[in-house]
Amino acid sequence: MKALIRAGLLLATASAGLWAAESFETSVRPVLQQRCVMCHGEAIANAGVRLDTLSGDLAGDRRAAETWHDVLNALNRGEMPPRGAPALSDDERRAVVDWVTEELRRTAAARRANGGEVALRRLNRVEYQNTLRDLLGLDVDYVRNLPPDERSREGFANNGAALRMSALQLEYYLQAARSGLARAIVEGPAPPVFAHHSEETVQDKDANILWSNRLGRNGAFVARVPEFPDEGEFVLRIRARAELPTPDSAYPRMEVTLGYRADTQTPSKRVAVVDVEGGAAQTFEFRGRIEEFPLQSRTQSKYPGLLVWARNVYSDGKPAPEGRKVQEQADGKTVTHWKWDEDPTFPSIVVESFDFKAPVYVSWPPEHHRRLVPATPASPAEEGSAARAALRGFLPRAYRRPLRDEDVATSMRYFELLRPSAGSFERTLRDVFAMALVSPDFLYQVETRPNDHKGLSDHELASRLSYFLWSTTPDDELRALADAGRLHQPEVLRAETVRLLRDDRSRAFVEQFCDGWLDLNGVDRVAVNPTYFPDFDPTLKADMRQETRSLFAEVLRNDLSALTLLRADFTMLNESLARHYGLRGPRGGAFERVALDGKRPGGLLGQGSVLLANSTGEDSHPIERGVWVRRALLDDPPPPPPPAVPNLDASEDSELLPLKVQLERHRDSAACAQCHRSIDPWGVALEGLDAVGLVRDTILRRSGEREERHPVDAAAVLPDGTHVDGVNDLIDYLHDQRPNDFARALTAKLLSYALGRSLELDDEQEVDALTERFAEGGYRLPHLITMIVAGDPFQGR
Repeated sequence: MKALIRAGLLLATASAGLWAAESFETSVRPVLQQRCVMCHGEAIANAGVRLDTLSGDLAGDRRAAETWHDVLNALNRGEMPPRGAPALSDDERRAVVDWVTEELRRTAAARRANGGEVALRRLNRVEYQNTLRDLLGLDVDYVRNLPPDERSREGFANNGAALRMSALQLEYYLQAARSGLARAIVEGPAPPVFAHHSEETVQDKDANILWSNRLGRNGAFVARVPEFPDEGEFVLRIRARAELPTPDSAYPRMEVTLGYRADTQTPSKRVAVVDVEGGAAQTFEFRGRIEEFPLQSRTQSKYPGLLVWARNVYSDGKPAPEGRKVQEQADGKTVTHWKWDEDPTFPSIVVESFDFKAPVYVSWPPEHHRRLVPATPASPAEEGSAARAALRGFLPRAYRRPLRDEDVATSMRYFELLRPSAGSFERTLRDVFAMALVSPDFLYQVETRPNDHKGLSDHELASRLSYFLWSTTPDDELRALADAGRLHQPEVLRAETVRLLRDDRSRAFVEQFCDGWLDLNGVDRVAVNPTYFPDFDPTLKADMRQETRSLFAEVLRNDLSALTLLRADFTMLNESLARHYGLRGPRGGAFERVALDGKRPGGLLGQGSVLLANSTGEDSHPIERGVWVRRALLDDPPPPPPPAVPNLDASEDSELLPLKVQLERHRDSAACAQCHRSIDPWGVALEGLDAVGLVRDTILRRSGEREERHPVDAAAVLPDGTHVDGVNDLIDYLHDQRPNDFARALTAKLLSYALGRSLELDDEQEVDALTERFAEGGYRLPHLITMIVAGDPFQGR
């Protein structure tokens, strides 16, 4: 029956195609020849588009279909014909729009009838890290040697087409699996436990460091642990209190690092950073795996022992005073030592005690071992049954599907092959598990396609949902629902979607989606010039990125309108970023909701991450910012610049002019005017915000030894003719006049991320339908996410 229906659809599509070809030649091509070809033809092809040779066979030419879709969008937005050119008559516009709309609908229907291909998507670095953490029960760094992931054109690192695999990369995966399993599956008796307690910092009179229990602008508390294991979990406990200069001052921040001293070098790695709030002393506990940190050679004896440093890393922007050598009399002798002046206005930390213990375990073997190896054989005769039991528990979780008959049989043959030379039952099992962890069933999200069935199985749906919202493998509850065959029930699937969103593991979704959609990693591509911004602290880059993630999370978890991302009367700040913006905010490093005073714009266009990432590091960059607005907020990325496009005038006099004036001169070039008229205004409206996200009313321009200041001119005319003057006008325009365009852009990006692939023409109707229901539901993100999960694209192949 399905085959007959498909044949009928294809026959109807072919008949419609004959009508479409005739309609194109009689109604559409004459309009193109008369009104469009002069800018999109052989002589001039603006944006690289030629309409004189563009195929009218959308069903047979996928590239042509995508171009026609762009044409339709430009017509619907009123961007074509451009300002200054005669407008299309109502009949001309209707002829082109109606034909393109119908052809796009017919083409999408034909492609859906033909069916899609099976998705095979490799786990990216974040997914691999999280999956091994949850599978093996150890939170260690599994991806340190893996190459970075490529990103799709949408900016996402979970797009199957961009996630490649090589033989060398497979070797790295095998190394990572073996390393993780060597820690997760233990053997032998319980190891000895080492403990150390100290109340005073160690001293080193030869070092230009203030060794002290009191940590102000200067100072470091150092504990030397004489004996320690080479591997295993450690626990550090530091009892400390804060001394605040005023009751409402910022909290000091204690950074704890672990390493050792090797002559003049002190290799170390951060364990954690915490706020030390005022009041009574508190005990701070930190855990980690000791083998994840720099460890000295056991043969090194000049500075034996493990070192733990505690420092106060709070910064108010003022430099720490330098130490000075002083001479004092002691026992009739002149003693030279270093001295530092204390600053009573600076929040300080007083360390009262330090404790170290490693390895830490409640029982032996530890719980993560027992979950992987539920039974320890008492004799060689019991090893086969113990191995089968371990495999029956491990493989379904690793493969994220029910066991097949051949799964255990294949692994057992490998176990029996290795066992005589492996040395122990545990080592053999590690190697067998490692082979499973480099198989396609683990490294890829494999979705089979039995016969003509296009829907996902319950276990495939559980996997797709978990990697969408958690970037990791399904948990026991999700797997149990899949085992029971209940996950496709709409009410069950909706409840699970809500549960996953409310779980703390959904932070992975917030970070992965926001970083890709908004290009938040762009802050690391821009070097801030200290000549222009001498007080800028590079650690603020991470805070700026987190501000934007936290804003998205606030909207998501409090079920606010997604239009809050465009216009908000609050933002999410910690103490250091609030101080950078000149706002009164939190007292510590945690991000909190802070009301804005009306001087600073709210929403994404006021975020330091967006403004810095789309700057030169010295000044704003209206072109980059304009491209970002069109790409991220409107899903309307401009075409790439044509070859041999001229640069801005680099003469000294020109470089002293405001960039807006330079761009106006640049647009005098015919080769540049067409595109820049649709890009520059979006960025010019943001000129009141500098490269590091601060509000400004003047612009500093430098060229050689000369510099000039100009008043900010953020007035612009948007492509549809709307006049805006500054960022608040632009925010109001997007929020009030383009909410559905923003909603559609967000919907398309979220659907692409959820599916792990780029959207195609076939998906346009689904995006339109989702956008309409998204708007009807008040632009609530949880509502949009549950609709995506319930939709055919997400549940299909």
